[in-house]
Amino acid sequence: MLFNFFKITFRNFRKNKSYVFINLLGLGLSLACCIVGYLNFKYAADFDKNHENHEQIYKVHGYKEVQNNNVQIGITPMPLGDQIKDRFTGITHTSRYASNGLVLKKELKVFNQNIGFAEEDFLEMFTLPMKYGDAAALKDQTKIILSAETAESYFGETDPTNEIVNIITSDGEQIPMIVGGVFETIPRNSSIRFSGLTHFDNYIKIEERESNDWSHFIAGTFVMTDGRYPENLLDDINSNFIQIQNEARQDFKISEYYLVGLTSLGKHVTDIPYNWLNEPPPPPAITVPFLMASLMLLIACFNFTNTSIAISSKRLKEIGIRKVMGSNRSQLIAQFMGENLILSFLAMVVGVVMAMYLTPVYDALWDFIDIKLDLTSDLEVYGFLIGLLIATSIVAGAYPSLYISRYRPVKILRGSLTLGGTNLFSRLLLGGQYLLTIIALISSLAFANNAKYQSEVDIGFSKENILGVRVNSQSEYESYYNLVSTSADVESAIGSSSHIGWWHYIRNAKSEDKEIEVSLLNLGIEYDEMMDLEILQGRYFDPELYEYDRANSLIVNEVFVKEMGWDDPIGKVVQLNDTLRVNVIGVMKNFYQFGFFEPVLPSGFRLCNKDDMNFVVVKSQLNPTDFHDKMEALWYEVAPNKPFNSQFQAESIDQVVSVNQNITKMFVFLGFLALILSSIGLYTLVSLNIIKRVKEIGVRKVLGASINQILVLMNRQFFWLLLIATIIGSVLSYLAIDALMASIFSLYQAITYFTVLAPFLGLIAIAVLIASFRIFRTAVRNPVDSLRYE
Repeated sequence: MLFNFFKITFRNFRKNKSYVFINLLGLGLSLACCIVGYLNFKYAADFDKNHENHEQIYKVHGYKEVQNNNVQIGITPMPLGDQIKDRFTGITHTSRYASNGLVLKKELKVFNQNIGFAEEDFLEMFTLPMKYGDAAALKDQTKIILSAETAESYFGETDPTNEIVNIITSDGEQIPMIVGGVFETIPRNSSIRFSGLTHFDNYIKIEERESNDWSHFIAGTFVMTDGRYPENLLDDINSNFIQIQNEARQDFKISEYYLVGLTSLGKHVTDIPYNWLNEPPPPPAITVPFLMASLMLLIACFNFTNTSIAISSKRLKEIGIRKVMGSNRSQLIAQFMGENLILSFLAMVVGVVMAMYLTPVYDALWDFIDIKLDLTSDLEVYGFLIGLLIATSIVAGAYPSLYISRYRPVKILRGSLTLGGTNLFSRLLLGGQYLLTIIALISSLAFANNAKYQSEVDIGFSKENILGVRVNSQSEYESYYNLVSTSADVESAIGSSSHIGWWHYIRNAKSEDKEIEVSLLNLGIEYDEMMDLEILQGRYFDPELYEYDRANSLIVNEVFVKEMGWDDPIGKVVQLNDTLRVNVIGVMKNFYQFGFFEPVLPSGFRLCNKDDMNFVVVKSQLNPTDFHDKMEALWYEVAPNKPFNSQFQAESIDQVVSVNQNITKMFVFLGFLALILSSIGLYTLVSLNIIKRVKEIGVRKVLGASINQILVLMNRQFFWLLLIATIIGSVLSYLAIDALMASIFSLYQAITYFTVLAPFLGLIAIAVLIASFRIFRTAVRNPVDSLRYE
């Protein structure tokens, strides 16, 4: 029985090699896209699940008061974690965590590193397997535990335990640290990632803070429970510590604390403006590829269904004889569903092989995603593959199996059966294919246009030939500024405390009865000229009024003015942090400080202190490579033991360009795949229709019909079907793509009529050509052959 099943199956595959190849290729590619989409989705869903105790760990968050509204924050006062230790039943471990960008030096190897600071319980709470050394090294303030990547960059593949590295602070102090061990590679989908980890007391020492300083905030306060939600902890924190913190920071008042489970932290922080931990990928980067892959699989399944019905015309006598010999309908359904399952399984094998290639290609597109297809240790992927296989077999093969098995043997064997391959359901499937195809094509063109638009749009500041260099102290600033400002390769150089796209800070701004949160930048004299910032009203800071402007003046942007509801902003008094009163002297044109992902924030600009410079901003007409190399060479003349920390201004929007390019590539690839599959589906359905109407075509030719008349007649039903499908798809695209763009970007190119019309006309033209070609081949045949056709 089983042998006969496989014999019939593979005999049928051999007879229909072209259809089998089409389905294997189409389903395989679509399944490969689904596998990549699943890995991408799983990467985000598994955020922080690398820690064994992730269901028992909570992070303390709070609500900050702004204009009687609560704004979520993920940071906490430094002493809070120390106050709640051993205070509550059910709390098994607590730890504070902070991080700082510091220089780590080993002989001539000097790099900027993100150093984490935590307490002894940290490694009891979080799962960070050791590659070398002992996790107990965290208890020793003289030791540091390195990440695997950091250890390799300094020591190669050798065990660095008990070696010495130096932490260099911002004021140049070198703190020798003993390497106590090395962590295994920390997954990128983890909230806590660092280059090295040391005791929290070292953070207090380096920051020169008092341990009970409630005005200072850190990245996180974590608690681990015995499995129960620590309601008593929240009640106590909100009762006893809010007032203490608010008295210490009048400008940063907390109204309430709450807890966020580690399992949901990745989703939660995407809506929080105050988060100092690693964030998950933006939601569109996770959901869009998975949805697109699912749509492609639907197109492939629709194509599978239509081709299965098409090849059933060659099996009519087989079906009739099997029914006469006693086979019931359920046996035929089992036969056809089994064949579909085998074909789907083979397509799955093809899909897995393709996914092994597509996964690293897709992974390379994104800086914030790290995915791989691991069939040896990731057992969950097998569950997904099995589920996907079953779903594909049912969706693609259920209807053909039910449809083919209902044929009546009498009609089949008498030759009176009219093949129903072009019934309403088949035409709807084809219409669905073209609907999804037009969506993919319009999407690819829309994102390509948006990429071009965003590369050319005025972002509000100059980004060409400008290099920002971060300095660590006032002495470094003065030495480096004097050196670059006299260089023949430098067109101009200025100093600043803040720099667009690199560093700003958030404060409350109050005027009369209105209070808002604003982004503040402390800028240097002539910064507006260097960056081509436009003052719309009033003036920029005046070097002859330096001391007055530094103490009393504020420039605001257009969003600030709009949020405050001002008609005439010049001269308005603004209170910053409830303590400092400043006067508005100018209004600056809006600019996109961090690219186009977020809307322009209400922003204020103050004149920086000459003794508090953090950046030297340099402009040159050299090509970027030579410019960078020359500025780096000058830096090492000033600070030979510190890394050159720089960024070209164009890099501030590079991520936007990258996202645009990557999404466009995905849509173009999927649009091309959808077009191929839909074209095959149309060709198949037209072929079915011709099989039914060969004699009709012959009769019409005998009666004098021209080839053009036959083409119009045979094309008519498909033309109207595809026209309706593409119109619906175009309307859906117009609405959906605009919503998708709005969910990703704050500034984007709105979809235009041309963006919809060009793919619409192109797809209709291709469809008509494909259908006409197939019909033309039959229409030019000798009518004698057509009338003798069986």
